[in-house]
Amino acid sequence: MIDPAPHLFWVTSRAAGVAGLLLASAGVSLGLLMSGKLMRGRGPDLRVAHETISIATLVAIVVHAVALLGDHFLNPSVADITVPFASGYKTVWTTIGIVAGWSTIFLGLSFYARRWMGARRWRSMHRFTVLAWWLGVIHSLGEGSDSGEIWFLAMTAIAVLPALVLFVARLSGAGRGSFARTTPRSSPRPTT
Repeated sequence: MIDPAPHLFWVTSRAAGVAGLLLASAGVSLGLLMSGKLMRGRGPDLRVAHETISIATLVAIVVHAVALLGDHFLNPSVADITVPFASGYKTVWTTIGIVAGWSTIFLGLSFYARRWMGARRWRSMHRFTVLAWWLGVIHSLGEGSDSGEIWFLAMTAIAVLPALVLFVARLSGAGRGSFARTTPRSSPRPTT
């Protein structure tokens, strides 16, 4: 039997990274559903679920990064896991992950500042969550130690495709929500 103790931090980071990817994909999917015609106005339960998934995603991202500090193979510094281009390990993929992580954390926590920034400005900013999520997907496919494994690719496809389909539908106007610009219909003028 292999002793997992020397690899505990690496395994923890990998597990948290996979959990973060799955949770972020679920959160993006739910957010896109909530802002579209199909689920709009379906009550606070969806908002609570979306917020809970979002917080769990943020926790998974932080655990993913912090657990690496205990890994004796990579032996990263705090700067290596928090500052873009600081790490010498797969610099491009690591930087994409750092940008994705910070963006997701910032955009996720911005919900709690919505009252001060205004709902319209917050919604405009929140649209970038899809970009942050997509950067996280790219990071996991480019740097993840399991990225070439069939099980990982299948799991990623299952998690990512629903959000991707909803996003494309939103861009095409089929979802008519926060990404599609809607204009109010003007009432017809009475003829005299």
